[in-house]
Amino acid sequence: MKLKVGCLSCVLCHAVRLTEHPSFQPRERERYAEAILKEAAKLDWNATPPEYAGRLHKALHRISGTADLFRTEKDHSTQLALRLLPHCRELINALPPAAQFGAIVKLVIGGNIIDYGADANFSLDTVQAAMAAVPHMPLEQTAIDELEAAMSAAHTVFYLLDNCGEAVFDQLLIERFADKITLGVRGGPILNDITPRELADSGLGAYPFVDTGDAIPGVSLTDSAPAFLAAMCAADLVVAKGQGNFESLGEYDRPIFYLLRIKCPVIAAETGVPFGSLCLKHRNLPTGRETAS
Repeated sequence: MKLKVGCLSCVLCHAVRLTEHPSFQPRERERYAEAILKEAAKLDWNATPPEYAGRLHKALHRISGTADLFRTEKDHSTQLALRLLPHCRELINALPPAAQFGAIVKLVIGGNIIDYGADANFSLDTVQAAMAAVPHMPLEQTAIDELEAAMSAAHTVFYLLDNCGEAVFDQLLIERFADKITLGVRGGPILNDITPRELADSGLGAYPFVDTGDAIPGVSLTDSAPAFLAAMCAADLVVAKGQGNFESLGEYDRPIFYLLRIKCPVIAAETGVPFGSLCLKHRNLPTGRETAS
């Protein structure tokens, strides 16, 4: 998905809000904001929103010297999700076998609520209630069945992770297909996205992984590391978590499922899925059909 006018206010406002982070000295905030706005003026309408956001964050990190602004938030998100995970397992195990996969998919998508990028005011205090509501949210059964069939049929699955905390819930789906999974993560700190540093603490340290080699809240099909792009394209199926991965992989031309919560009006319009909903969408499957919910 290319950058749209509707993306600018979201990306810019969030980047400027970052100058208020406690890591920064108040007397330097004007300088940080100036650096962001100078970089923001270099608009490239062929870039994806995550690529554009990555450039603004890089300018902020370069001038501030602060590499990982959300390190504490990432660790707290992981710890919270680990506390909630046993309850999720109990909920799944209490269901009839035929209903368990659907519950897993809902909970995995539900975990995408842990996102400091889409909502500058996001608080971990909201997560427990938000996750408790997930099993009762609608998601088209046909889409769930297609995901299960595609993951079962694939010999290799490239599972593209998104945020810390969210990645803990991803275990529920990943472990069902453990022998065919390779994980994809960000190459460096950006927002609360997961990097190699957080994999073990998230319960995912035993899986092979490849990182993007860069630090944008998504994947660049032109600038991410060749080894990452090769591993992703070699897989029979890609499962991409989160809004940033959806935004940046719209031109990916191999079988892919997107699992995300709809957290902005631009993506709601792009997918036809209402704001706040769970979304399960695929492209390039052998049937040529596309499903959204």
